[in-house]
Amino acid sequence: MNTSEPVTKTLEEQIEEINKTLKELQNNQREQTTLLQKNHAVNMKKLDKIHEYNKISDMTNQLFEKRLLLIENAIMNLNDTLTTNN
Repeated sequence: MNTSEPVTKTLEEQIEEINKTLKELQNNQREQTTLLQKNHAVNMKKLDKIHEYNKISDMTNQLFEKRLLLIENAIMNLNDTLTTNN
């Protein structure tokens, strides 16, 4: 029976090692999940900023287009006036 004791101890030690490894894996998985959630939140904030920037850019472009159209119309009217007077 003495020969079976060392085998049992090594099996118990192996089970302990497996349990430790499993706990480490679970901790790593939790850390990875937490990190992914934080990264996701940061990425979503960045996307929101990009959308906001694009909206501002679109509004600015619309204003410039309106101003350019007004300038073009003024030039065309001025050109028509000059052409009619000559």
